[in-house]
Amino acid sequence: MEWYTQKEVADLLGVSKATVYHYGKQKKIIKILDPHRLHKEARYQKEEVDRLVYEKQSLPTGMSPNDVAKKLGLSVQSVYKYIQEGLIKAKAVPYGDERITYVISETAYQEAEKSLKPSETQRPKKYEYYDSKNDIVLYQRFHSNKIPEARVARNEENLFGFYLPNIQKWLTYEEGMKTYSLKSSYSIHQPTLDYKGYVELQVPKNEVVFYPFIDYLYEIWGVENIRLREQSETVLLYIRAGEKPLKSEVFGIADILPYLINGEIHHQEGTLILRSPYRKTSFELPNELLETISDLAEQEGISISRWVEQKLSSIIK
Repeated sequence: MEWYTQKEVADLLGVSKATVYHYGKQKKIIKILDPHRLHKEARYQKEEVDRLVYEKQSLPTGMSPNDVAKKLGLSVQSVYKYIQEGLIKAKAVPYGDERITYVISETAYQEAEKSLKPSETQRPKKYEYYDSKNDIVLYQRFHSNKIPEARVARNEENLFGFYLPNIQKWLTYEEGMKTYSLKSSYSIHQPTLDYKGYVELQVPKNEVVFYPFIDYLYEIWGVENIRLREQSETVLLYIRAGEKPLKSEVFGIADILPYLINGEIHHQEGTLILRSPYRKTSFELPNELLETISDLAEQEGISISRWVEQKLSSIIK
């Protein structure tokens, strides 16, 4: 047989019948003329189809940027950005009509995972919760005349957008800003506090205090002093130790104390005081030993301080 039907071509190439038709129009494959309509389905010359199948099989295989984004917990835009910057190694392959896409091999993915995917022992990285392009942060409150409340959220592809709790609908960022005229309910920026460690909390998303506490942190402490990691049912918060005003009607200290993991929280005379459980210290080590510790900590994806803490704790216990 010197030809394939349109469906057979689609199956061989792993594309839709519409794409096969498009390939015929582009002369990538040759359609067999049938002026008298003797055949129910369009047919294409076998030689050209086989050539295209061979070319496709010769292309590098691996994961798509979408696959990598989902596995690393990043947005697709971030993956493309990291590809352009060389942080994710990828091969460009032809895609459609004069377009290209990227393929990431398993080896390249594993290399990217080491540097880009946060481990549970690391503090959250800013890209996990903050969209620098649009200056928005997860769970930030927005509103408009049309929408009383919207929250910044990510969809299944890790794209930042808006979630409307009242009607349980997700909007793209553009749709929220243009169609619904959403605007932030507060500024999320404050001066960075002097570093005195962090206080850690793990707050369930379904608790009544969750959103009032998040809104307070963004507005009063600012995204500069907060790190956040979204988990399935809770949110892990790292807040820089320091002091900020707190009106008692916003929420009570008793509401958040059950979720304190590390550090101290006090409320005195209208001021919220956060104290880290850590105290800065220093000690001398031989250069060779320090370099070894540094290498071991890097292999585990944690800081030198955290590595030393874990080893000493295991010995003492």
